[in-house]
Amino acid sequence: MDQSDELALWYALSRLIVDYWAEVDEGGGARAHEFYLPGAVYVVGDQRFEGREKIAAFYARRGHAKVATRHVLSNLRAFADAAPHHRITGLMSLYRAEVKSPYQGARPPAMIADFEASCAWCDDSRWRFRSHVLRPFIIGTDLPASVSIYPNQL
Repeated sequence: MDQSDELALWYALSRLIVDYWAEVDEGGGARAHEFYLPGAVYVVGDQRFEGREKIAAFYARRGHAKVATRHVLSNLRAFADAAPHHRITGLMSLYRAEVKSPYQGARPPAMIADFEASCAWCDDSRWRFRSHVLRPFIIGTDLPASVSIYPNQL
C-alpha cells in the first residue's frame, strides 16, 4: 500500500470512528447501531452487545440517563488488513456530566480505554464496524453505561 492509500484509509476510518462518537455524544446514540454491520459486535470490557438490535437497545436504554458525554479520541492508527476489512486503533477518554449544567466542577474521565475496530466497506459505499472493542484500563467512580448495563437485560 503506498502512502496516499495509507492516508486515504486513515482518513476514512478516522472519519468513521469520529462520526460514530459524535452521534453518541450529540444524538444520544439514537442512530449509533447504523454504524455496525447486522451481525457486528460491540464490546466494552466484559460487556458484549451482539448484533444491531442489542446495540440499538443498549443506546436506547442509555438514553434515559440525564448525563451528557464527550468521547475524546487520540492516537488513531489505521491498518490495512485483507480487503475489504481494515482496522483502526486508538485511545478513547470518556467524560460525563449531569445535563443540568456543564459548570458544576471538574470530574476526571469516567473511563479511559484502548480500542480496536474492525471495519468493512459495504455495498452502500459506507464503512461500518464488524467489531468495536474497548479495553478499559481506567474506570472512574462515575460508571459509564457501557460497563453498568448488562447485555442480557436488554
